[in-house]
Amino acid sequence: MDNFNFRPLNANEIECRVGSVTKDGSSFTLLLYKNARVDQIILDETFGAWNWQCKYYQVKNTMVCSVGVNANFDHPECEPYWIWKDNGGDDQTEMEQIKAELSDSFKRACFNWGIGRELYYSPRIWIKVNDDNTKFARYSVKNIEYGENKRITRLTIINDKTKEVVFLYGEKEKVAKKGDLTPKTPIADNEQRGSIDKNDLIAIQTIIDSITNETKRQNFYTWLNDKYGTMNPEFLTLSQGKQVLTALGGKK
Repeated sequence: MDNFNFRPLNANEIECRVGSVTKDGSSFTLLLYKNARVDQIILDETFGAWNWQCKYYQVKNTMVCSVGVNANFDHPECEPYWIWKDNGGDDQTEMEQIKAELSDSFKRACFNWGIGRELYYSPRIWIKVNDDNTKFARYSVKNIEYGENKRITRLTIINDKTKEVVFLYGEKEKVAKKGDLTPKTPIADNEQRGSIDKNDLIAIQTIIDSITNETKRQNFYTWLNDKYGTMNPEFLTLSQGKQVLTALGGKK
């Protein structure tokens, strides 16, 4: 099991949903999501249908899913050895609450395994409102490409009805919010990207993983990109890491 690796999500496996809307209603953000069916497909592809399973239990008012993987999936001659990873669902869902919690907790547990985690590092996706592009329209990922560590290097989003490209991001085409991807908080001359203290990074990731509301989690990454020009805490500087940890309520 040491060599297993989940493939990144394909464009047709990613959903777009409206996130925040500006106060004047002139633009809105799109957030990238996966659904539980995609997790099931990738688990089947990676381990085989008989080498993973899930179970549910409740902690107070939160539904928790535990996804187990047979560590000996590539050694059929060995007895199954199950490793489990858990996460809780969002209990604030109003529509079909129980079903939604089950699905949400399953998706989160799969995030813990690493399936679809590349979506956390999506560029900020702002859409300007016009006659065709409103928060009520439907949007799809037309193309997505990944670089090192499955970081998104190219992303194209279209309006499903008009087929118009409404968002384009790439190494030479950085149009996330009018092309401005520069950090809002300047980097000190004596600091470098990625110099974040390892203990601070672990603490930040632990806090992020504990956020069970997916919208809140995505809002955090949007805030991180707005302020520091990255959605990956690994790329923060030493002082930025401490600022983020303090903002999350952790120790300085």
